Amino acid sequence: MSYLNLLTVPRRQSVLALAAFVGVLGLQREVPAASSAEPPVQQKVVVGRAALIPGALLHKDGESWRLIAPQADIYAEDLIVAVPAGAINSKSRNIRLTLLSDLARSSPYPVYESAVMLHDTPLDVDFTLDRGRVDVTNIARNGEAKIRVRIQKQVWELTLGEKAKVAFELYGRWPAGMRFSKTPKPEETPTIDVVMVVKEGEVSLKANGKQFAMSAPVGSAYYHWDSVPPSDETPRRLTELPSWTRPQVPVGSATEIAKLIRAIIARARDNSTVEEALASTLNDESPSARRMAVYGLGAIDDLPRLIDVLATNKHHDTRDVSVIALRHWIGRGEGQDHKLYEALIKKGYSEKNANAVMQLLHSFSDEQKAHPATYETLIELLGHDNPAVRHLASWHLARLVPSANIEFNSLGSEAYRQSAAEAWKKLIPAGKLPPKAKPESEK
Repeated sequence: MSYLNLLTVPRRQSVLALAAFVGVLGLQREVPAASSAEPPVQQKVVVGRAALIPGALLHKDGESWRLIAPQADIYAEDLIVAVPAGAINSKSRNIRLTLLSDLARSSPYPVYESAVMLHDTPLDVDFTLDRGRVDVTNIARNGEAKIRVRIQKQVWELTLGEKAKVAFELYGRWPAGMRFSKTPKPEETPTIDVVMVVKEGEVSLKANGKQFAMSAPVGSAYYHWDSVPPSDETPRRLTELPSWTRPQVPVGSATEIAKLIRAIIARARDNSTVEEALASTLNDESPSARRMAVYGLGAIDDLPRLIDVLATNKHHDTRDVSVIALRHWIGRGEGQDHKLYEALIKKGYSEKNANAVMQLLHSFSDEQKAHPATYETLIELLGHDNPAVRHLASWHLARLVPSANIEFNSLGSEAYRQSAAEAWKKLIPAGKLPPKAKPESEK
């Protein structure tokens, strides 16, 4: 069966083959004449201020992303993205939000950027954690601080004791084996995980109709929630803080990543947009610089450029990073995968090719990895006419069979690609499984 058939067979017929791959009416109404008066300008409400901490806070100014200057106002309902870090002091001056990414890769979740949105309420701070990692610190001179955290459909109320500090981390990903669908069922959504750790002091948490008294280690410091019921929502005692909650490499240090961030900041301040600054780094000599640029494009939702990286970037490793960034992007929440599908269509992809890309951005289940048709399909896709599909097929094969060591460049000549496909067919004959099939990495 060809990969085209595998992509289109009904669900009931795909238990084996597809499981191996990715398995007006109305009344007339009079329309009032348009008013010549200009609509009233909605006044922005200041809810915070960018802190004097090295980093890169971004917001969307019209159609383009711009850097937020130190001590600049933060407005209600404005999505603030940190690549890789930055901090906000609340209007009450009682709370500091420090947005972080996991540069040291010490977290159980791959956090490449963080994003929050602050709301105008009487609390010390009321914010939505859109994605990533944020530390919340009570910086009031004395006394408690009251905050609200909105996470997906969750709303948590916290009272932070004097000098208390709490770390939140939010991550979403598609469950292995779940296929892309243009008309998904209610249960066909990414799995969302939220972890909260009390780093310092004492905290009272109200979540899902329950109230908990928590404190830093040694104490009841760890709270976890996920979107797959039943979720164990009982705080856990810790004897020490997890490594990911400890201070990371500071953005201002003399590291390659810090140099890249400074370079991007310099470009963005030179009357260029953040998008342009990131795009100018995609073919940098440094692999780390290219990697951070790709993650940055994902953080600011620049899907057209991210799609181009996957299909056309001359660096194989950078195309690999774009796969990770896109998988990360579609896992952020409900509807993300459909937005990417529409972006592919706007880029000129046929529905069939856009569907193939989306299926390949999802993971394989254990059942799928145990079926020979998975490998036959991936090998066949190495000869696909779309370079993005070719690269994704190669990306999966390299992770499913890490011992193979078969080089493949999705931008190579047709003869080259055919030669690589033959090498894969020799390693994994039709109807057979690879010598040692291992789970693919989620990171």
